Amino acid sequence: MNSEDILKGLMAWVEIDTPTGDVAGIGRQIDLIQSQLEPLGCTIERVLGRDGMGDHLVARFAGGDGPGVLVTSHIDTVCAPGSVDIRRDGDRQYGPGIADMKGGGYLALCAMRDIVASGTALPGPVTLIYNSDEEIGSPTSHELIQAEACKMGAALIPEPARGDEAITFRKGRAKYTLEFHGRESHAGSAFADGRSAILQMARTIGVLEGMTDLQTETTVNVGRVRGGTEPNVVAGHAACDIDVRFADDALGFAVEEALKVLKSDDPEVQITLSGEIEKPSLARTPETLAMLARAGEINAGLGAPMIETRSGGGSDGNFTCAAGVPTLDGLGAIGNNWHSPQEHILVEPLARRMALLRDLILTYAGTRPTGDNS
Repeated sequence: MNSEDILKGLMAWVEIDTPTGDVAGIGRQIDLIQSQLEPLGCTIERVLGRDGMGDHLVARFAGGDGPGVLVTSHIDTVCAPGSVDIRRDGDRQYGPGIADMKGGGYLALCAMRDIVASGTALPGPVTLIYNSDEEIGSPTSHELIQAEACKMGAALIPEPARGDEAITFRKGRAKYTLEFHGRESHAGSAFADGRSAILQMARTIGVLEGMTDLQTETTVNVGRVRGGTEPNVVAGHAACDIDVRFADDALGFAVEEALKVLKSDDPEVQITLSGEIEKPSLARTPETLAMLARAGEINAGLGAPMIETRSGGGSDGNFTCAAGVPTLDGLGAIGNNWHSPQEHILVEPLARRMALLRDLILTYAGTRPTGDNS
């Protein structure tokens, strides 16, 4: 299977817009994936969407007595329909979600198609998941992903890459909202009677800023604020949304505890907290490094060196790692500028990335990573 053939099949996926929550578009995408998986002899489970999200698809391939491997991909995208032009420019193919991560999801299907077509016996079971809500934290699919991961010895995540690389570490992420409840009053005739929620929010944001510790790679970012009604009214309500990233789960829990005990400077302004740790960190473990070493061996045979990278962004690999399953991430199509109108992949490496994924599937369907190569 050459890169141009892979691209041709991939474009049928890319041409279907699937922003998170577009149940109809995601349904068409799932229909297409299911029709392409059915001839491969796997059993297919379609998990109906809920809470405004689309369906998820689980394809299970039977194999030998090996521990088995999970390959999980998401089909939801970020950019609004029509905001990313589908076009080819030399070796670059542009399109919505083509890198993040329809490219990787399609490579996983191609890898299994190649294994089946070659008549190679699977040394252990292989499960593919295609979920529809990763871009908002996988609220309706992470339990499914973790349950399937726990049945296997390893997990492979074909999220996009910027080169011949694999990701061995991802930061954890948490999202919170702080609400400030004060008391409204007329800003001219009764200013002293009011208790400004906006003022307390401003003071608290300074405290939040102090929770960032770049040395431990912990960041606390207030990314959105709102409050008040009119300029001549002391604000009775305000709120801010907070994004927290952490390199170690203990640091993430420490930030959460600090948020829970925030105190108002004004006893008549109340602070309430909502939100939670959305994704634990994807840890760089000896088992992950053993998987990286195997990926390096495979890639060397394909004529390219393998680079180890890390990411501040999360993926469903955070969940498989948290379930105690050795995980190697960033195994998808090579490209850049995802989540933007310039999202693209490189065409030439597609066949190489598919071969890498195929051989990793065959390796970890039959062998549990032990960390001996770390």
